[in-house]
Amino acid sequence: MPTDALIQLQASVTKTSTFSGAALTLPGGTPRRGLKARVLYSAGSSGTATSTATFSIDVSHDGGSNFHTEAESDPITLPTSGSVAGEIFIPFEISPTSVVNGTQVKLTCAIAPGASATPSITYVGDLTEGRP
Repeated sequence: MPTDALIQLQASVTKTSTFSGAALTLPGGTPRRGLKARVLYSAGSSGTATSTATFSIDVSHDGGSNFHTEAESDPITLPTSGSVAGEIFIPFEISPTSVVNGTQVKLTCAIAPGASATPSITYVGDLTEGRP
């Protein structure tokens, strides 16, 4: 899938708890049929107890003061032995409410750890117009 590395939602990062990346301004919103956030993840593991990771696209219509979840993936189970890797697409469509404020989007990874778990996942997120 073609993507533009200059407008990445998130450069490659490894996280052990919930994390939101920097916001990206889409002044005109999305194209008519929306965009898809592509998330490539790897090395997802949980240690002693099963955990989950859920990716979401959060949107702000007021210049970044308040964000709400626009779309999210199904939870990814992080296994206790071995690791998990894959690719997901999160479709979303937004329109600006004001050109002055700009509409901002960011990728969030919510990790729900199991009891005494040590979850970890490495991922990168970018925007694409389609999915395979």
